[in-house]
Amino acid sequence: MRRIRKSILRLPMEKRAGLALQEAVDEVIAEHARLGLPLYIGRNGKVVKLPPRKVRGLSKSNHCK
Repeated sequence: MRRIRKSILRLPMEKRAGLALQEAVDEVIAEHARLGLPLYIGRNGKVVKLPPRKVRGLSKSNHCK
């Protein structure tokens, strides 16, 4: 388990929850890319399958818009 910085502990609970969710999403994307698995996401109200080659191309900056 990683150590939590004191600056994060000073944030409101909803902000900390958002950061934790973002970290979890990053880990799922990284694991799917590493294992070569497709990723299913919601896009425009529909479920879309991203093939492993596209999962590898996802960056942390553009997967949760």
